[in-house]
Amino acid sequence: MKLYVKLYASFRKHHPGPNRSIPIEVELPAGALAVDLAPALNLPAELVRGVFINNAVATPQTPLHDGDHVGLFPPVVGGAA
Repeated sequence: MKLYVKLYASFRKHHPGPNRSIPIEVELPAGALAVDLAPALNLPAELVRGVFINNAVATPQTPLHDGDHVGLFPPVVGGAA
C-alpha cells in the first residue's frame, strides 16, 4: 500500500528529497501499523512521539490503509535528562 508521510521538527533531516516540506511516498505491506513507518524511513523508533493519520491523532499501533496521510513528530519540548 502507498502512504504519504510528512516528517516534522528534527525528523525532517531524514527526508530524502530537496524539498523537506512535501510528504514522502512510502510503500508498506497490507496490514502495516504506524510503528512500521519508523524503520522504513530510518527513523529512531523510540523517538516517535506523535502520530497523526489523516489529520487525526493516532497511536503507533494504529493500522494503516492505502492512501493514508501520516505525520510523524519527535519529542519537541522537554524530556528526561
